[in-house]
Amino acid sequence: MSIEELSFSVRERLQYIEFLLQFRGWLSRSDLVDKFAISAPAATRDFRKYKDIAPENLDFDDSSKTYTIKDSSFKPVFTIRIHEALGKLRNPALALALGLGENESYSAPPRLSMPKLDVLMSLSRSIINKQALRINYLSVKNGNSDRKIVPHSLVDNGLRLHVRAYDYKRKKFCDFVLSRIIKAEQLDEFVPFERTSTLDYQWNRYVRLELVPHPCSENVLNPKTIERDLDMKDGVKVIQVRAAVAGYWLRLWNVDCSKDASLRGTEFHLWLRNHETLYDVESAKLAPK
Repeated sequence: MSIEELSFSVRERLQYIEFLLQFRGWLSRSDLVDKFAISAPAATRDFRKYKDIAPENLDFDDSSKTYTIKDSSFKPVFTIRIHEALGKLRNPALALALGLGENESYSAPPRLSMPKLDVLMSLSRSIINKQALRINYLSVKNGNSDRKIVPHSLVDNGLRLHVRAYDYKRKKFCDFVLSRIIKAEQLDEFVPFERTSTLDYQWNRYVRLELVPHPCSENVLNPKTIERDLDMKDGVKVIQVRAAVAGYWLRLWNVDCSKDASLRGTEFHLWLRNHETLYDVESAKLAPK
């Protein structure tokens, strides 16, 4: 029987078997019983199905009553990408199942701010249903104010969450930090075409970033290390990003965006070789230079 012939629930359990084999190296029937609330005989049948499909992927250890990975002959049945794998490792329930939860074997920086749940719900509904939103917003420059916006996208800039939206007050598309939105009220009114994401030039424009090891030896003594670290081709890492978020990414990555690679410090391992690409990019003001 092929994977495609199995029901979704069975495929999900077989995928879990493979994930634990790959990332923990072993598992038992109790892993399936605890995760999916199935009986022990049902778990045994799942292991049998997986072994029928991929007999060279696992062995049964009689002494420990566990199934262990056969590294030398393992061929994955399911495709898992690196971003998906990291996401699973960050999942508390999965991390605990793997044995990572007790000693924080996977650590990520804590967020200094989080949005209010009801605000996030309102934003999500407005984006999906293309509705305007009235918000009470706190800004560093102007303090507390009421705004009318048309949100179209949520962005995680690595430090905090913001929403990309048309702002009726400034008559332009801009960013609003989610944790600074005190309250949000959906407006049941028509949203003109020119207020939608289709006309957000900075959002729809893509810029090419050519990142290279910083040429100053004070910053990078061994550029080959950076090339290997970032999987550069011919000494350059090329990335296409939206103009609206380019500055955020460059700041997050500590990329020297000066014309002459003049920034000094071991925190600047990268230089933006084609600095002219930031012409007319509004978010470029956030980039180190």
